[in-house]
Amino acid sequence: MGLRKQIAVGFLWAVIGLAGCSDLGTEPVSIDPPEPTVSFADDIQPIFAQNCVACHGIQGGMSLNVAVAWSNLVNVESTSYKPRLRVVPEDPAASVLYLKLMGDVTTGDRMPQGGSLAPAAIELIRVWIAEGALNN
Repeated sequence: MGLRKQIAVGFLWAVIGLAGCSDLGTEPVSIDPPEPTVSFADDIQPIFAQNCVACHGIQGGMSLNVAVAWSNLVNVESTSYKPRLRVVPEDPAASVLYLKLMGDVTTGDRMPQGGSLAPAAIELIRVWIAEGALNN
């Protein structure tokens, strides 16, 4: 095969190869975020009602009663651990609530006082926070 023919064949293969890399004008695929798997009303509030409201049941800044629990937690500065937030949506490791449930020494005593939640309950709270701490 002559040099011209080799160059022509090489050029042809390059064009074919580049054509295969083209998106041919297709629209980008949008990926919707996954639906939350944990519901505040159905999964998280019952944990608070069973384990936390005995101490955090009074109306006020740290009440976990059903009517005010979400608004007292999410994006609210912790009274005792300023400027940290009680719940940082999508970031359990930065959320005072989660750290207290895990017994992290930077947030004082583990909650609930005198014990701990079941690992499954703590995991539900972690997932709820990781999924954006929605009021759902």
